[in-house]
Amino acid sequence: MTTPAATNTVVRVFTRLLDCGQECARLWHFLRALDQKGSGQVLFSRLWIAQQMGVSVRTVQRWLRQGLARGWFRRVERLTKGLVTVYLSGIKAVSIGLGVDSLGAIADASVEYLGRSEAKALCTALEAQYRQRQAYWAAKRAAKGRRKLLVLDPTKLATSAPMPGEKSLIRISAPFSVPGCSHAGLAKATNWSPSTIKRRLNNRWRCDRNLDTIEKRRVATELDDPQLAFELAESGQSFLVAKNALGHGRVIKVTAHGLSQLGTNIYHTDYKLLSCVGVRRRAGIKKKDASPKIPA
Repeated sequence: MTTPAATNTVVRVFTRLLDCGQECARLWHFLRALDQKGSGQVLFSRLWIAQQMGVSVRTVQRWLRQGLARGWFRRVERLTKGLVTVYLSGIKAVSIGLGVDSLGAIADASVEYLGRSEAKALCTALEAQYRQRQAYWAAKRAAKGRRKLLVLDPTKLATSAPMPGEKSLIRISAPFSVPGCSHAGLAKATNWSPSTIKRRLNNRWRCDRNLDTIEKRRVATELDDPQLAFELAESGQSFLVAKNALGHGRVIKVTAHGLSQLGTNIYHTDYKLLSCVGVRRRAGIKKKDASPKIPA
């Protein structure tokens, strides 16, 4: 059994579990961080937990009830003087209960980021960087021989010095490529809406809530297409939308350095993404099939 002592607790965040729409997930993450021995039992004071997480004691009590009802906790024992012993459910059990097919991005963060807005902003930024890294290594594996060198690391480019007049763009030319993370792709992977993702990754939204901003740039690929340049000049507009080889719409516009096709965004955060291969393997649960089974 573990009793909390340190106030500067580092919490291991699983984005698909933390930002699942259930607030008791924040308490589960914090209690897992307190259980450093991995016993699955944590003895604590509700007042102490409330002070550490910046919430009221009633909120902690509500989270305990919700967590017990929804499978985050196996048992809750109330002792004297406001002490509580909680038996935590494992990652696999929680994943099955939520019906998720992935733990998402994994990183260590301060307990300060378990606030309501802080958790949402953190999870979205980590997921964007995680999907971006997946796209990068997938492109590396698909490339053959020396063509692997043409796939550039998006995390490094997101922190590179901006070009004059194009602070939000990273310009490349064929055959180089920079895999990134689109809002649509992130929405498909996480079941968050594209508008929610766009809002949470917006630095103005983050500044209004005193949250950490993220470094992000947009990839712009140089084009040498006189026909497109002519169509854009004749349209009298600053941009046009054309479909690529996959049938996806891409914005073509004239930048300070010529005609460019705007691609996905690339992101960088100060958090190191953790692999945790063993944890992912043990919690590798496929989504539940909600459709009723038809008897043979």
